[in-house]
Amino acid sequence: MNFANYVEFQAADRPAELAITDPKREMSYGELDAETSAVANGLAGLGVEPGDRIALFLPNLTTFLTSYLGAMKLGAIPVPINLRFGQSEIAHVVTDADPEAIVVLGEAAPAFAEKPLDAELVVVGDDVPEGTTPYGGLVADAAKEFEIEPRLDSEVAEILYTSGTTGRPKGVQHTHGNLAANARGGRALMEYGPDTSFLTVAPCFHASGLNATTTPSLVHGAQNHFLPEWDPELALRTMADRDVTYTMLIPTMVLDLLEHGTEGYDLSAFESLNVGGSPMPAERIEEAEAALGCDLYEGYGMTETTLGAAGNTPGQDVYKAGSIGTVAEEWAEVRIEDPETGGEVPQGEKGELLWHGDVVMKGYWNLPEKNDEVFLEREGTEWLRSGDVGHVDADGHLFLDDRIDDMFISGGENVYPREIEDVIYELDGVQEAAVVGTPHERLGQQVTAIVRGDVTADEVQDVCRGALADYKVPREVHVRDEPLPQTATMKLDKVALRDEYGE
Repeated sequence: MNFANYVEFQAADRPAELAITDPKREMSYGELDAETSAVANGLAGLGVEPGDRIALFLPNLTTFLTSYLGAMKLGAIPVPINLRFGQSEIAHVVTDADPEAIVVLGEAAPAFAEKPLDAELVVVGDDVPEGTTPYGGLVADAAKEFEIEPRLDSEVAEILYTSGTTGRPKGVQHTHGNLAANARGGRALMEYGPDTSFLTVAPCFHASGLNATTTPSLVHGAQNHFLPEWDPELALRTMADRDVTYTMLIPTMVLDLLEHGTEGYDLSAFESLNVGGSPMPAERIEEAEAALGCDLYEGYGMTETTLGAAGNTPGQDVYKAGSIGTVAEEWAEVRIEDPETGGEVPQGEKGELLWHGDVVMKGYWNLPEKNDEVFLEREGTEWLRSGDVGHVDADGHLFLDDRIDDMFISGGENVYPREIEDVIYELDGVQEAAVVGTPHERLGQQVTAIVRGDVTADEVQDVCRGALADYKVPREVHVRDEPLPQTATMKLDKVALRDEYGE
């Protein structure tokens, strides 16, 4: 089934109910259905056909969702582009995806109009360059009804590009079935439904914004409140004004909220905060729950699993500090294996997490060789390699130990940075911490810690000596005032840190 059918279902059942807002606009489900149909008709008038790609260079605005769903109704494939990409990365995505049309904000239109693109440019806003199509005119002139193009669950619904920190961005293909399974499973685990008020501040060019809140809200007829950029004050004000009950944030956003302070904001409606994208510092979880008046649930997922594959959930019997919860068995299975031998590791031992199930991507767009690398067959079942190192305990709780790419060898010993970072976060005054391997003449790689906060290098080394084996204690500690670098998806950029401190 075409995933865009869900907005049609909601419009039939609850046409006047609020569906989506941004700081300047709000739309009911009836209005959302009508405008997305107009977009579908307008794109068809530009020559777009089922299976074509439609690039979206838009922040979290109502026009992002109408363009996304309008393309999908037509049977085309929306391709959100990361707004933080540089020109070379944007050029790579546009060349790789080869879209028939690009929907873009007016201020960004000149950059696309100057390129020799074989694509129609649809411009949102008042500043519309000559030779392009104004979004407003496209919608105003088009019929508000559209017969949705049938799609199979196995057909591609969207393509999301990875952040490209270890190479060129890769296009992750999610099917209509992936999106539906992710949304239905999210309700089963997190207990949200028509009464939920979502906040979507994680960008919709990333799975954490698109598939943690936005696509599930459509399936369940909930409210969804977009913020076009990350602003802790605006986020807290919106949570209070819109009675937000649920959101998904990455750890750096949570830490920003704590640094800003939550006093003076009525967050009494707020119930659940899901944290993912990278590990949440264990020492800050209780602080965040107290400040926001909610339950914080760490989870795990990746773009390649549509979003969620494991998580802590309301009502589970046992919560364990540092655990990413249990496998979301309704739509995923995990295998933990030795990346060198391919054999499953015993319970409690570390290995690479491999995933199978309804939310696993169809594959990377235009990268058959890469697909051969990440999909492995084990006893007749196809598994997706995650690149993440983890282990499972006797109760079935998963623990994420690190990324294979972040692990390094120092003096012959495997070092997992997250273990050291968790210890550093025990120090009062630490705002951010990262551990990387840097060159060392005798050890090959040494443990180097980079910390932002009101601490000293001696304090960092002392707390590590009291908790860790000697080879894990940082030999170098750099304390800095400026924030640690982030990737285009607001995760800590350890590649940049290794470059900066490895010289």
